[in-house]
Amino acid sequence: MLELTIKKGLRATGRRMTRTRQAVLTLLERTRQPLSATEIFDQLHQEKVSIDLVTVYRTLHVLKELGLVVQLDLHQEGLSRYELKEGRKHHHHIRCQMCGHIVDLLLCPLKNVTKLIERQTQFIVDEHTLEFTGLCPECQ
Repeated sequence: MLELTIKKGLRATGRRMTRTRQAVLTLLERTRQPLSATEIFDQLHQEKVSIDLVTVYRTLHVLKELGLVVQLDLHQEGLSRYELKEGRKHHHHIRCQMCGHIVDLLLCPLKNVTKLIERQTQFIVDEHTLEFTGLCPECQ
């Protein structure tokens, strides 16, 4: 289902499913935590996928444009990470300050706050981020 959605999205914009796009998507599908472009490049390189870092960035840009990948800008890290959007509800993350491990928080406590902000400002909030950091059990 996901692959069909992706192929349709690519075709609609005059693009096709390349081996490198497929490799990036497959990696993101099997990864539990968001990855940086460099981590994606390193993992694919270890798997003997012929790809360069520029192609990884271009692929992520296309997948983000199509709404298939979400870019996370974790401010404590100062870099962007990427994860698949398909089949995932809105959520936030917590990152260990020592080892960098990232865990999805499968809840959003900001729904009521968002409604209050919309009432007070007359804005329509379409997106927000909330970032937590701390020490994971292994680093405590």
